[in-house]
Amino acid sequence: MSRVFPSLNMTWQRVPVVAMIATALLLTVQVDSVSAQEPPPPENVAEEEQDSSKKRKKGTFSNFIPLPIFITEPAIGYGLGAALGYFHPRKDEVEDPTLAPAFTTGTPPTEATEKEKKRPPTISGIAAAYTDEGTWAVGVGHSASWKKDRIRYVGALAYANINSTFYFLNVPFDFNLNGGLLYQAIKFRLGSSDFMLGPRLFYMNADAEFTLSDGAPTNFLERSAGDSGLALAATWDTRDNTMTPNSGQLIELVAWRYDEALAGDYNYWKGEFKVLSFHQFGEKFVLGLRLDVNGVDGEPPLWSYPWISLRGVPALRYQNEFAGVFETEFRWNIFTRWAVLAFAGVGATRGDTRVYEDESGIVAGGVGGRYLFRPQDSLWVGVDIAAGPEDAYFYIQVGHAW
Repeated sequence: MSRVFPSLNMTWQRVPVVAMIATALLLTVQVDSVSAQEPPPPENVAEEEQDSSKKRKKGTFSNFIPLPIFITEPAIGYGLGAALGYFHPRKDEVEDPTLAPAFTTGTPPTEATEKEKKRPPTISGIAAAYTDEGTWAVGVGHSASWKKDRIRYVGALAYANINSTFYFLNVPFDFNLNGGLLYQAIKFRLGSSDFMLGPRLFYMNADAEFTLSDGAPTNFLERSAGDSGLALAATWDTRDNTMTPNSGQLIELVAWRYDEALAGDYNYWKGEFKVLSFHQFGEKFVLGLRLDVNGVDGEPPLWSYPWISLRGVPALRYQNEFAGVFETEFRWNIFTRWAVLAFAGVGATRGDTRVYEDESGIVAGGVGGRYLFRPQDSLWVGVDIAAGPEDAYFYIQVGHAW
């Protein structure tokens, strides 16, 4: 293993700057907090209101969670940072860390528990991070679930300086992307169904600079660029939780339009199709399946071309107009809060651009371990070791890798 990089679960993986900030923001949900067991109901209303007031005061500061950030995506190198997240308390919910999902306690799943779903936590956060490759970022973000999970929202505002590598005809080009971004996404549940629909907005304004890997400048690729798009996302989600699912499926289709009319410099379409399927066997086993296909049409910037996204394959290494992956993961919950897993995937790219080559049979896989860090949110953390076509990498995972 010539290089070792931990990596984190990223919400938005198709644009380097967004991926960087999403990593930081995601970490605002990934620390353990201790909540007291709900006491017996008080004898009168006055006592109930007094106890409720005391709980809110006591929990105000405990809901602020400082935590470290570990950034080690192979494309940008080792990284450290810090984040401060605030878990918004919910009036209709009492968190109890002793109430882990039925699967994690060793109780066989029942029809009732299989139908129960955990609402995504509502979190606000601020974060900053730096890597040894000179990549750094600062950002603020907020994720929320409203109206008993009928509305979900994610928003981020960030500034980043990204140093990474593109490959044109398998020739590496170092690049720097320096600028700010805005991301907004909201989706609405249709009735009481598992189907959600909503718009997304992305805007980035950055300066881009490219050099050959030997340091030779390529000034013809330097430019200041704005990339702005609107999307409509359709989601069908039956997962039992959003952090580390044990059962259920996620099917998502997103259609993006990037346009000069939206204050950008590029005109192109982008489509994303994703299927995640989780299947629980007995008391201790979970099988996960993932299909992820992305494509662009028009004249996108270099960083917006899809790439093969697998553990063991650096981001941006294999790009083209179309990229697809299929991955499987098998998890064994050995004990109540400890698990091991194995995973493997294959990816391919296709397109007519002259700067990228078609790739097929890109295989990567590995093994990992997990610890149930935050039972009330089904949040597992752990490490993975994955090998791809060129190297092996070490990943730190917070939440599920997908």
